[in-house]
Amino acid sequence: MKQNLLRTRKAFTLIELLVVIAIIAILAAILFPVFARARENARRASCMSNLKQIGLGLMMYTQDYDEHYPSRGYTTPTDQIPPDNQVWYSSGGTNSWFWQQIIYPYTKSEQLYRCPNGVPSTYPYSGNYGTNGVIMQSSLGLSMAALESPSTTYLAMDSGMYYMEINSGTDFVTSPSGWFWYIPGTQKYSGCPLTGCNSTYPMTGDTGADFDSDGRHFDGNNVIFGDGHVKWVKTAAIWDEAQKYKAGGYTNSAASAWNPYKN
Repeated sequence: MKQNLLRTRKAFTLIELLVVIAIIAILAAILFPVFARARENARRASCMSNLKQIGLGLMMYTQDYDEHYPSRGYTTPTDQIPPDNQVWYSSGGTNSWFWQQIIYPYTKSEQLYRCPNGVPSTYPYSGNYGTNGVIMQSSLGLSMAALESPSTTYLAMDSGMYYMEINSGTDFVTSPSGWFWYIPGTQKYSGCPLTGCNSTYPMTGDTGADFDSDGRHFDGNNVIFGDGHVKWVKTAAIWDEAQKYKAGGYTNSAASAWNPYKN
């Protein structure tokens, strides 16, 4: 009799078991979003660390080259030596060099050019960060002294390709072109279809998802400014600054964070 009573007292009833399961489910529903946000915060911090080191590399380069920023990319360079690694080169040959190669002696890492949330890429130059093509131009970068306010001017950021040119009459910030010049999260503003503004290179897979997101990190992207510091900026703010520059006709008098001459 006593043994039977003890066994009865030790057992769980079905209601008790369901209550425990319900509590676990509630805790999981509360904690899983917290864990996901913590993971995303870690990825954003890793990306910011990448860009901080890239920013330092750019600043060291300017000190060695009469305070001029590097070119965003050019053909058959003669004044720098790239890393002896074919992963930097496109299928078009080994004569096309990009700003990531140019500052490689200061960064010493290919991994820096890959954002944890970015699109997987074979080549660092076509990966996850792009530069402001108004500053780092195709032949020679501007001098730091040419920037009216380096601390508030965009220099490089999370993007789809190695540069973002918005002063050529074709606004690559608002819509992707042939090689996917775009800012993550701007599809909703540009209205450019995910099938691609250029039908030869449709926006699909990871590239399309990146363009159609709210931004690489939450609803924004990490940005290097002209003085080398890094800051997270909302996608909407980056878009608005591009539209200010575009509305001003891409002139020196158009006040925008994209415009080195008027900020």
